[in-house]
Amino acid sequence: MNTKESPSPIDTYSGPVQAQWIDYNGHMSEAFYVLVFGFATDAFYESIGAGEEFRTRNKCSIYTLEAHINYLQEVAEGVPLRVSTQLLDADQKRMRLFHNLYRSDTGEHLACTELMLLYVDMNTHRAATFPDELNTTITTLCKQHAQLPQPKAAGASISL
Repeated sequence: MNTKESPSPIDTYSGPVQAQWIDYNGHMSEAFYVLVFGFATDAFYESIGAGEEFRTRNKCSIYTLEAHINYLQEVAEGVPLRVSTQLLDADQKRMRLFHNLYRSDTGEHLACTELMLLYVDMNTHRAATFPDELNTTITTLCKQHAQLPQPKAAGASISL
């Protein structure tokens, strides 16, 4: 990770809306927003060195504890998608991640989600601290992404 570059979110997903993702209202079903954001989360793990090989070697995983999605626009079949990801905060065991979903052809903001993630030891199924190397990567990225504007929807709660 180059710390001399100006900070930017990480591109974590791109691809078109599939026909099977369309619901009875004629647009992308909410379950498939979660799928796309899940693909983006997995790509984020790979980008920080916590992908499948790391998880197997360290007998660990990262669990999603909480998710809050904002559906901003209807999305039709075939629309090209792009997800960018920002690490908002982290400590020794957790990360707070924010994904923005855009039309990759127009840049229109379609949806966003905020996630609370927890590092888990798969032997004990309990929270664990990030290994030093991963913690250093996370801390560095968190400092870089702290220079980015905070997403407006970050930290929002649901109320009437």
